[in-house]
Amino acid sequence: MEIPRIVHDELLHQVDGPLEEHLIAVRHASVSPRPGTSLDTSSKLHGERTPLLPSVDKVDVILDEEEKAAMTADSQLTVWEIVSVETKRLLAVAFPMMIAVMLEMFPDLVLSIMIGHTDVARSTEILAAYQLSSLIQMMIIGGLIMGLSSAIDTMCSHAFGAKRMVELWRITQAATVVYLMCLPFITLVLCSGKPMLVALGQNPDIADVAGQMLLTSLLLVPFCIMYAIMKSALQAQNIVFPFVLASLGSFIVSSIAAYFFAFHTSLGYIGVALGSPVGWLLKAVMVLPVVLRNPVFVEAWPGWNWSEAWARVPTIGRLGVSSVLMMTFQMVGFSFISLLAGMLPNADVLIAANGIFVSVISLAFMPLLGICIAGAIRMGNALGAGQARRARLISFIVMSASLSVSGVAAGIVAYIAAPYASAFTPNAETTTVATDLIRELLPLLPLLGFAFGMQSVFRACGKQLLCAQLNFVCLFVLGVPLGLVFAIEFDAGIAGLWAGNMAGTIIFAVAGVCWLRATSWEKMAHDAKHGTRPGGIEDEVGIDVAVAA
Repeated sequence: MEIPRIVHDELLHQVDGPLEEHLIAVRHASVSPRPGTSLDTSSKLHGERTPLLPSVDKVDVILDEEEKAAMTADSQLTVWEIVSVETKRLLAVAFPMMIAVMLEMFPDLVLSIMIGHTDVARSTEILAAYQLSSLIQMMIIGGLIMGLSSAIDTMCSHAFGAKRMVELWRITQAATVVYLMCLPFITLVLCSGKPMLVALGQNPDIADVAGQMLLTSLLLVPFCIMYAIMKSALQAQNIVFPFVLASLGSFIVSSIAAYFFAFHTSLGYIGVALGSPVGWLLKAVMVLPVVLRNPVFVEAWPGWNWSEAWARVPTIGRLGVSSVLMMTFQMVGFSFISLLAGMLPNADVLIAANGIFVSVISLAFMPLLGICIAGAIRMGNALGAGQARRARLISFIVMSASLSVSGVAAGIVAYIAAPYASAFTPNAETTTVATDLIRELLPLLPLLGFAFGMQSVFRACGKQLLCAQLNFVCLFVLGVPLGLVFAIEFDAGIAGLWAGNMAGTIIFAVAGVCWLRATSWEKMAHDAKHGTRPGGIEDEVGIDVAVAA
């Protein structure tokens, strides 16, 4: 099903005046310069090539009135009315998103199980190589591509909430430029897998297999980028069901393709690795027609304009770098555990066991990710519409749901630990170590759930840089050294490495709560609305409002 667009919701968006009054206000509002503000309009000659935040106070006055109207409309509702409406809307978006996330992660799960059976004699080595390959992909593809996607999600949700439909598509064009600029770096890293892993102290034989898998993963990058851009544009409009269908089709086809390549050709484990590019290709192909038929696209697509796209690259770049750092520093904590495990005795068993543990964490967090993504979208829409009180209440809903869902997930993981671990490899030692690790680290799941909920709030508010700084300090500067102390000084092994990460996560959660209590939601709503306004407001306001109506 397609979730109704936010702009059609009477409850959320009856904050502007009638259409004619709004257009008159936009086109003829008086300029009220502050002391020292020049009335020179020569800086506007470049139209939308000027910064997204206009330098003329006319727009500021209009936005202030809209924000006041939005705040007044929300203040007339009780807390329970807002919570009730937003909980229903959050679940309506979260459930399809949850299924989509689950189906997106299932292919990797199936491939990791399948790859351990391509060569029984080398199953532990191949599985360890696959986990290292997945680790690098998580840092590069997950950190860079999905990190930039997080920034684009934020900007698109703000633009849609503020009824800036043309600006939404301008953002996707700028995102395309940013991704193209990142392609050479991604290619270089994925082509240098083996020497990079050897330099990091990994076993040369394992690094060789992992390097081949990384080279294969280069094929999926263009399709992953296409899918990420289209997904940002659609989910900002609360359209999520197409991702369910695309992920389901991708899961089925990629699994069949991987099985055929691995067991019916001479490709072996490389055949399994080829399943991922096939899956991403299918997802991009299935979502493209949805975008082309999207009413907002049909009515508001401004046509490709590279100069307009370049004008927005600095804005996306700044927020994108913060988003990449936010996700990368979080992943660094996980990544260093795998890398450090490769330096401990019995490295292949520990790497494989850690990979199984990371896999079960990912599986357990599928429902949580759906809630967090949906929550970030709803908060972003509310902030873009100037509804600060509503956004704050949504953040409380998301945080509570994150903690509850992750607690339930921990109980389920404890029950399935042994059979889940044995599904990956016939090696009894690896299975035993993985099962013990899962059960020892169950308290980490609720902590990570709360941290993920907090990160969705940072993301919706456009505070990715602050979140990146907290991730770096808590998970890398504090978590990694503490993990080494626990692992080496207290002889806790790989569980000690994770204990350090757990300590860093606790510190992050405390810092996040302190920030949440001190922050001004009204200011963030004001910033979100101003940030979505293009310089050429008078040229685009007509089509934006028409689409929103």
